[in-house]
Amino acid sequence: MADALLRFSSAMTRLLLVLLLSRDLPTCRAATLVPMEAAPVLTSPVFSLATAVDGKTNMNMLTYATPVGIRPQRLWAISLFRKTATHAAWSAGGGRGVLQQLAEQHAVLTHVLGATSGADADKEAACEACGFGWSESADGGDERLLPGCVAYLRLVQQGELIDAGEHDVAICAVEGMYAAAAGSRGGGGVVVVTGDEPEPEPLSTALLRERGLISTVGRATDDAADLFRGTAALVSGTIPLDL
Repeated sequence: MADALLRFSSAMTRLLLVLLLSRDLPTCRAATLVPMEAAPVLTSPVFSLATAVDGKTNMNMLTYATPVGIRPQRLWAISLFRKTATHAAWSAGGGRGVLQQLAEQHAVLTHVLGATSGADADKEAACEACGFGWSESADGGDERLLPGCVAYLRLVQQGELIDAGEHDVAICAVEGMYAAAAGSRGGGGVVVVTGDEPEPEPLSTALLRERGLISTVGRATDDAADLFRGTAALVSGTIPLDL
């Protein structure tokens, strides 16, 4: 072993090797695999996809979104559940929309964006009741947007939708990337910022699970509905009974 150590010119390297070899090292063993009864619980960022048809904006909560390419064109993939107003609006709008990366302050909107349908609920009024009134898109798009998001990505579908069973996957080019301007990051009435505004903290599925707002399979819980109704009552003085 001494001859082998002399091959290393650094005295410190030789000392570290001696200390390492003097210890009882764990034996590497082959991994033993067993079947899983359920899919692994993943932690991912939480988004809302804003789409617009005939001047009307719809939003949902979306976690199946990821970058898939950078050059020569920045590409993202999003997966849309077929039986939703968002899927219909995305297709009717020519495969265009704004992917909004939600911040922790948007957790209160889990029920509105993740458990209701734009086909029979006024999501814009519900968000406004919690202090998150939608605003016009600064880049001239038709979609109205949530305030205070971590990032806004304007997506345009490339090619046809890809069949993924109950979902369809869209490969999208990123036509623009934006951040909320200083002074527009808080949700009115929900977050009060004094002094220098902090950067918004990204919302994750781990945080939503920790707060009991989604289940381990990603569905919004009754607690999410209670949080929404309580916040709406506190901020606007009304409780939306239809949501």
